[in-house]
Amino acid sequence: MVLNIIIEILVVLSVSIIMGELFEQLKFPSVVGYLIAGLMIGPFIFNFIQNNSELQALSSLSLFFIIFLLGIEMKTESVIKYLKPSIKMSTTGFILPLVLSTLLSVVLLHFGLRQDFIVSLSIAVPSISIVSVLVMRYRLARDPKGITIIGSVVITDVIAFLLLGITYKTALNAILVVIYFIIFLMVFLNVDKILNRGSKKLRMRLTKSRKILKSEHFGYAMIIIIGLLIGGISQLIGINYIIGVFFAGLIIHEGLIGRTLFRKVRKTIKRMNDGFFIPLFFSIAGINVASFHSLEGFLPAILAISLAVITFSIVLNYFSSGRIMKIKKKPWKIKTSAIINGRGAVGIAIATVAFEIGVITNSAYSIAILATIIISIVATSLLRNA
Repeated sequence: MVLNIIIEILVVLSVSIIMGELFEQLKFPSVVGYLIAGLMIGPFIFNFIQNNSELQALSSLSLFFIIFLLGIEMKTESVIKYLKPSIKMSTTGFILPLVLSTLLSVVLLHFGLRQDFIVSLSIAVPSISIVSVLVMRYRLARDPKGITIIGSVVITDVIAFLLLGITYKTALNAILVVIYFIIFLMVFLNVDKILNRGSKKLRMRLTKSRKILKSEHFGYAMIIIIGLLIGGISQLIGINYIIGVFFAGLIIHEGLIGRTLFRKVRKTIKRMNDGFFIPLFFSIAGINVASFHSLEGFLPAILAISLAVITFSIVLNYFSSGRIMKIKKKPWKIKTSAIINGRGAVGIAIATVAFEIGVITNSAYSIAILATIIISIVATSLLRNA
């Protein structure tokens, strides 16, 4: 039993790392390589490995660390500062493409309104992990354009997870989820303000209290416990635990735990993610995809929805980047449009969570994964040409 698990992880990790590196060399996101690795070794093509409870548990653990790091690498003050243009960009980058994707899914897929919507949600939502990498690659991390892009994607990702939580609730429970989320958000903003942007006297007290964190393993353990605790609370009140984990990451600032420990934590989790959790999560997502023969009839619909959504979104963002972010040069408009269309962890996380709790079928889940791959390749190709 243990040997089988070790062999499965060895195969999955080895193939995904090789494919990820290959796609990196070809200037495509390594995430696409990981997904294709899962398709290759899973039922979709060769059927070497099938999903099981052990791999699914590992996938859930990986998702925790992926989303947790996304929160750690964000700063709430940057998002708040550029909130207005970020909201406007989230409309063209996510809301309108989601409407188009939902309409096409209802017409072409026929899974039922709820499943069609969740598939559309997975396809339409940009991913902060992919977008942030592209923003840094093009040296926009400290530029108002880059901060606006990141802010808009943070907003869309939170909305997407919230919409997922609402879709499988009754009307009353859906209203309660929204109310709980608003309360959760207000509490978070106040706690974040107190801990990370409070008075000088409070900061001095925090500085003194950090001495207890000189033991690194204790500091790491406390930070992960914070993530688990807030994730558990969000799951308990009806919001998906992923939202709680993301906000838990946002609380972890330099001002709270100190610059040295903060950098060590971020670097350590990033290395674990890059070398282990991210390849495993995305390749397991690929393994979950159904066989090619069972999806053959959906391929025209997958292509039509993917290409329509990416084209529509790029055109919208091209014009809105000039109007909202005041970008005048054509190449930068194209780059901005392509960056905002980065798809990956968040869409696949939404599809994975919905699949695990039985809200969508394996076919619906598989369509979301394949569409994500197509959109990622198209957006990256456009970015390279720009």
